Amino acid sequence: MPLGAPGDLEFFAPNRGLLGVEGNDTIPRGLFNWDGVRWRQLSTVCGGPGDTMRIAFAGPREFWTVSEPSRPRTGSGLALCRFKDGEVVGSYSTAPESPDPFRQMFSAACNGPDDCWFGGVGSEDALGERVGAFHLHWNGSALETVYGPQGRGVSDIEAHQNKFYESTFVGRAPENRTDDVDLAEPEPTPKLIHTIVGGAFANDPFEPLPRPGVAPDGTELLALDSDGSELWASGGGAASGPSAPENGSVARPPLAARLVGGAFQELPLTGADLDDDERFGDIAAIPGTSSAYATSVPYDQRRSTNVKARVVRIEADGTTTLTQLPLSGAGRGSAARIACTGPNDCWMATFAGWLFHYTDGAVQGQDTDPAFQRTITFRPNESAEQFTPDRPPEDDSRLFAPPPIELQPTTEQPSRRARRLPALITRVRSRLRGLTLTVSFTLRRRARVQLLGKRGGRTVVKTPKRVLRPGRRKLSLRINRKRYPTRLAFSARELKGRSR
Repeated sequence: MPLGAPGDLEFFAPNRGLLGVEGNDTIPRGLFNWDGVRWRQLSTVCGGPGDTMRIAFAGPREFWTVSEPSRPRTGSGLALCRFKDGEVVGSYSTAPESPDPFRQMFSAACNGPDDCWFGGVGSEDALGERVGAFHLHWNGSALETVYGPQGRGVSDIEAHQNKFYESTFVGRAPENRTDDVDLAEPEPTPKLIHTIVGGAFANDPFEPLPRPGVAPDGTELLALDSDGSELWASGGGAASGPSAPENGSVARPPLAARLVGGAFQELPLTGADLDDDERFGDIAAIPGTSSAYATSVPYDQRRSTNVKARVVRIEADGTTTLTQLPLSGAGRGSAARIACTGPNDCWMATFAGWLFHYTDGAVQGQDTDPAFQRTITFRPNESAEQFTPDRPPEDDSRLFAPPPIELQPTTEQPSRRARRLPALITRVRSRLRGLTLTVSFTLRRRARVQLLGKRGGRTVVKTPKRVLRPGRRKLSLRINRKRYPTRLAFSARELKGRSR
């Protein structure tokens, strides 16, 4: 039975693996665990769609997933879950109106429990003050948002020999062909690999080999993988950025690059008959060798559930061998994810959610760790509260939220015999975008209205007084972060006479 589109496939050991699945009408969305003997559902929470769900091991009993927020929040790739000792100990997302919101993420990697990076789209913070590729960094006790200086979307992150490497699309996000990319430094040829050391980003000098008819921005990278000694990168013709054709990718052979002597080198591929519309979507270094396996997918088959999967073995000199799976019978979907734990032990998941195992038949010992034996069904709801046993990050989600609003009494008090009228101002709503705070409200009667922002009993910002007619109205304030108001108030004087 297919499991649905796979998000990620990661192994800590040959008998400890995790597969994130999108699920389907029969299989719930979540995580499956390989214990050396069988696959079983480990978690029905903290999953996500296949295009954004990612997994990063931080230790033998600790890992993270890029997920969806807890309800009522929504959004693919906009949340993180931290698993430890068989339970979800941390769940993280932001409210849509947060001053420092999470942006969509597609990648995850850890170099131990105190150093994890998650990368995503090219974007900016709510105030437009920080621009670039969105990242989250976990330092062991808190998450912080970081914007990489070059704003190309991050396709993958990999920890390798105490350094983080990240690969990028050409555009701000996968298959984004129209939005401009914010670059701190000009790039005549896109720098598709970055390093992260001590929180500092740097461009790797790698550039794809020039090819006739392929523009300098016609190539992008989709995946990285390390076995501890070898680091590989894979990709192909760009499906994002200005040179990418509508509903297609740039015609060029698939790309495989290998880190040799501290520098990435694109390999000249020979052997297998690979078309120019194929791309190496995922790659797996084969431990104990200088070779790798890659999923090879023509662009128009990237989400197919019935074609035969194409897997390519790549040698250090660029020689390739193509295998189509299954060897006989109907197709089970395009190859989506691949991982290897040894020279004769690899796994491949198709887009439909079928698993293929490359093995010499060696029997693995069954993993009996209690942390991977029960099904995890509970996740803290971060939209209501934050729960982590290990010093949770300070909750600043409402630090710069719109202040509460009150209605100041008018200077003219109605006489005791006056008939009590409905409230002058009702249905008040506030919205903060950047440094502009807009308050909308319903005005029942004609009045002179002013909006005041107050802090410590003093008015720090205000709108001009305006005469407004009954109806749905709005007033806007330009906020100064250094004198951010702690509350808002209306000053309103009802006017006699007919509305105009």
